[in-house]
Amino acid sequence: MTAAGFDSSRRWQATTFFALAVLLVVRVTFTGISPLNLYADEAQYWRWGETLEWGYYSKPPMIAWVIHAVTSVLGNAEWAVRLPAAFLHTAGAVFIYFLARDMYGHRVGMFASLGYALMPAVILSSVVISTDGVLMPFWCAALWALWRLRNENGGWISAVGLGAAVGFGFLSKYAMLYFAIGTLLVLLLDQQSRRALISFKGLAALSIAAAIFAPHLLWNAANDFKTVSHTVDNANLGGDLINPENALTFLVDQLGVFGPISFLALFFGIFVMRSEDDGIMGRDRWLLCFILPVLIIILGQAVLSRANANWAATAYPAASVLVAAWLARAKPNRNLWYIIAAVSFLAFLLAPDVSLLTRMLIGSVVAVSILGFGHFMRHSPSGLLWTSLALHGVLMVTFMTIALLPASTTTALGFDNALKRTRGWDAAAEQVFARADEFNATSVLVDEREAWHGLDYYARDRTTPMISWRRYAGPKSFSEAQPLEGDLAERVLVASLHSGMRPKLRSDFRSFEHVGAVTIPLGTRSNGCPIVREFQLYIGTGYARQERTQEWEAKFDGQTEFKPAPCPPVPGQ
Repeated sequence: MTAAGFDSSRRWQATTFFALAVLLVVRVTFTGISPLNLYADEAQYWRWGETLEWGYYSKPPMIAWVIHAVTSVLGNAEWAVRLPAAFLHTAGAVFIYFLARDMYGHRVGMFASLGYALMPAVILSSVVISTDGVLMPFWCAALWALWRLRNENGGWISAVGLGAAVGFGFLSKYAMLYFAIGTLLVLLLDQQSRRALISFKGLAALSIAAAIFAPHLLWNAANDFKTVSHTVDNANLGGDLINPENALTFLVDQLGVFGPISFLALFFGIFVMRSEDDGIMGRDRWLLCFILPVLIIILGQAVLSRANANWAATAYPAASVLVAAWLARAKPNRNLWYIIAAVSFLAFLLAPDVSLLTRMLIGSVVAVSILGFGHFMRHSPSGLLWTSLALHGVLMVTFMTIALLPASTTTALGFDNALKRTRGWDAAAEQVFARADEFNATSVLVDEREAWHGLDYYARDRTTPMISWRRYAGPKSFSEAQPLEGDLAERVLVASLHSGMRPKLRSDFRSFEHVGAVTIPLGTRSNGCPIVREFQLYIGTGYARQERTQEWEAKFDGQTEFKPAPCPPVPGQ
């Protein structure tokens, strides 16, 4: 490498790490001042972290361990629970830089790393604590270690790193299984990968990964494989199969996960780009082994039943590298810019939880900005990388600004519905448990998993126990682990969110007296309807749980108590 080339490489690397450091500071600062409550999943992970285990009801243990490590030192405030997320994603972005640098050079490394760090899903996941956020640094590290092992750059260090990254990845989320599928594909298709992995180094990597993951498997075996069974239940393959309309929904969702420009570049690139490498397996196709299986499997899951938007998140570390490489070397293409601008506008029109006017305004600004920047860049595809980074940077600042705005402003902008899951749990916990003390309740019973976790975290210093009502014969979530029995069932304050559950709840008690409600305002919908979280309160005594049979379920079909009035209101009522 020439002196000029070396200096250029150092500049790309320095720019990347400086930008990642700035992003880290911004994210940590936002985490510290954010007024948003923990949402239910975050509160659940915090509760798990109160006791260290090798597994939990629905997830492997890493997220609980991470939260425990931080909160045991910094306390249980929301910012402390969420703090690891920013650091974990920064680590993932660093590994992506090294992977892309080794595959395509420092310039692509910068675009790939910042593209990952500013991915819309990562923008959100960097300021909340989630299993995806915990998994990603291990996934990214595993990709880099596998590539280095393939090219004989890292030797035994790469083998040990690969095994550790894969093992800890499996302890973070079972989605690490997709990495194993990608590895099998490169074994089949790539001679160099076969040579690297079918060796003592490959055996060492496999052994290390297995040794790290083995205690979790033993824990599952000792606990009726409840984490695995919950994962199978989550696939929801027992319902109505074949829902082709879900395919379009899934693809549109991915525009919001990976970013409209990045996802469209990936989508079109698969059909029009050609690998610049000769031989059995080019670099591009090596990365596709860790992209396409994830997207195809989750798309199939969406069509068969349902799929959350984030389920395909593990496709995008490798995709960040591939899209950066494709666009960095592609020739100018005016039509590509026009197509991406048009589809981006349509994608924003389909965004959920935001008023139509707001969606049209944002979509128009984005589309015009893409077209304007395209003209400035003379329609060079590499300009799309800068456009995407700028768009996602604006998106990050907008998201953080909206979260910090007073409720009156978010109402005017139509964002209250999007923020409702992270509002009002502190007020609800204070009021519900104040009423429990007022009525000398022996326990509080709720009828929703999300409510249990929200109240559990914000009433963590409570003296009155809280139970989650079991609608079915056995527990269906971690919140239902403790049954209502013994002294807890003597005088129960029932805090019910669901009008359709109340007749069923009533059947479990000899006496079930309505004693008021706790109503928490959460904002206003785009149609002017108020958003509230309303707990109807009952005092239940003489608890005698009814046998959960089909006849018992059918007996209450269509029955409700205190069903909310329709909104908008019916004229004349």
